[in-house]
Amino acid sequence: MDGMELNTRAVHAGREDLTDLGLHAVPIDLSTTYPARDSREEAARLDRAAAGVELGDNPIYGRVGNPTVARFERALADLEGAESAVAFATGMAALSACLLAVAAQGKRHIVAVRPLYGTSDHVIGSGLLGTEVTWSTVDSVKRDIRDDTGLVIVESPANPTLSEVDIRAIDVDVPVLVDNTFATPVLQRPIELGADIVLHSATKYLGGHGDVLGGVVACDEEFAGRLRTIRMATGGILHPLAGYLLLRGLSTLPIRIAHASRTAAELAHRLATIPAWPGSTGRGT
Repeated sequence: MDGMELNTRAVHAGREDLTDLGLHAVPIDLSTTYPARDSREEAARLDRAAAGVELGDNPIYGRVGNPTVARFERALADLEGAESAVAFATGMAALSACLLAVAAQGKRHIVAVRPLYGTSDHVIGSGLLGTEVTWSTVDSVKRDIRDDTGLVIVESPANPTLSEVDIRAIDVDVPVLVDNTFATPVLQRPIELGADIVLHSATKYLGGHGDVLGGVVACDEEFAGRLRTIRMATGGILHPLAGYLLLRGLSTLPIRIAHASRTAAELAHRLATIPAWPGSTGRGT
């Protein structure tokens, strides 16, 4: 949606065809299976799906893809400035798929900068998915890269410490994954800062109402295809109703983030005047 500001894109992305369909609200497609009218054509579609090709409005089976979920994926990709996006049942399912995607190509080594979200730290550090990690710093990332390094992983701002990382400073020839859950594309778009992959726990700000679990990865189409292949095999796809709720959440995301930012600034200003508050200046600045 070139030329539109983010606030406008948040309302319209993923809904570009509604006028032609004669609809105002996004339809929810809860189908698990879809008609197959020609066996050869269906076999070819299954082969494309297994290879990670996005089937769009020509779905096969609910575990492979869903039209409502695809709308959310297109919208999030647009807001992050990415070529594609792939949605998952949870944020951890999304991260796990990223790790499996690089491990499947023999790139089992991960360079990660702490702090990370606690469960992310556990999955990466424990080797549960067959990966090996080197815990690094922004200044040391390039030195810690190996021939079998598949990803550099950072989270900024981190959950829950709010620690920040200079994404631009990570200049390496390995894909850089940034967990952008806390910033959202309203405040930060990591791809514009040099990152290759953007991860969200959509459960947090993207959904915004505490009633939906989800995860999503924004990236180029090549990596997205690998993620779709893993998602189809492991079954971690986002439920259509969750896809609908997350797409609806994106409509108000800029407004909610702006208000939360103002509220946080006001709270910080008031706390700064309280001598007992750690870090207080006593001047309200």
